[in-house]
Amino acid sequence: MLSLPRFTVRSGFVKIYFGAGSVGALRGWVKGFRKVFVVTGRSSARVSGALGDIEGILKEVGVEYCVFDGVIPNPTTSIVNELAAEMWRFGSEATVAVGGGSVIDAAKLASMIVRCGGDVRDYLRHIREPYTSLPLAAVNLTHGTGTEADRYAVATIEETNEKIGLGSECMYPSVSIDDPNYLKTLPREQTIYTALDALYHSIESATSVSSSPYAELLAEEAVKLIVKWLPIAVSDLSNLEARYWLLYASMTAGISIDHSRTHIVHAMELALSGLNPKLAHGCGLALIGPHAVELIYRARPDAMCKLLKHIDPTLRPSAEHAGKAAEALRKFQEQVGFEEKLTDYEFAAEHVAKVKKLTMRAQEHLVKLAPFKVTDSVVEKIYMAALKD
Repeated sequence: MLSLPRFTVRSGFVKIYFGAGSVGALRGWVKGFRKVFVVTGRSSARVSGALGDIEGILKEVGVEYCVFDGVIPNPTTSIVNELAAEMWRFGSEATVAVGGGSVIDAAKLASMIVRCGGDVRDYLRHIREPYTSLPLAAVNLTHGTGTEADRYAVATIEETNEKIGLGSECMYPSVSIDDPNYLKTLPREQTIYTALDALYHSIESATSVSSSPYAELLAEEAVKLIVKWLPIAVSDLSNLEARYWLLYASMTAGISIDHSRTHIVHAMELALSGLNPKLAHGCGLALIGPHAVELIYRARPDAMCKLLKHIDPTLRPSAEHAGKAAEALRKFQEQVGFEEKLTDYEFAAEHVAKVKKLTMRAQEHLVKLAPFKVTDSVVEKIYMAALKD
């Protein structure tokens, strides 16, 4: 029998229940409410078994609930506003989000709108600032998002293709559930994408201009675990031990970005998936990541060497190893089965102007956190290099 302990972690304003069977912790939390609104995507909540378990708990304790299953990947502001309206009409006193980053982010934003009012676009554009939210429980179904551990959420303003993040202390979940049992049904493609998302969370949080030794410590632990366990998970999707440690790595990386944010890789990916919502977030990161990592390594060779030595032990903390580090990362992605190209998503050289504009304008707050000066020409260089892969 595997010895995979169950435990709790407190970070920010969230209490995270981690381990197999941890969903039972929701029982005590939902007892405090009369009406709870459950937010899911189209299928993963049911396929994983998580929704059935949660509905069982809600029925057992006698809480009235409603299920909204209309959240799509890369959710738009229209969906968030619709969700908030449904929650308000139901008279929801609390929210339970069951899904990956898209579901939990949409639920965070909608829960805030129910209490603060208005249109989510105004908050994303900082015309209005959030100050409170419905209590939220996040039941995480991927090992990549980190959103169950942080105060951030992202949505796309569809009229302008701007995919924008919002951060506020009022958007921390009250409680989060990280149960590896629910990840055994995560498809191979999403297994790769989400784990690589956590990998880039680690790389960027450790090298942000607002990073710290604490963020670097968390990031290195996450990278070490991802490098070890992702190949195992890909070869055996039902391996509970692999799912457990990838989920732990994702949570750790999520706490790390909660402290020091992401920067250039996420800034560019948000531009790309804003333009094409069919592009999965983790996939977009992996498409451009190695090209950005070469620049990051040159700027922060000490921090980057600590992380990427788990992929290539021959790396040294020298800017001269930047190209070698980027190649090692690219090969690792290939070894775990990542084969996509930017052209698969209809991106071409003619889109470079839009990518630059969305990166430098909509993601200005992230761009400023990069450990080197990001200009239009830097964004163009990374994008054009990724197109050639």
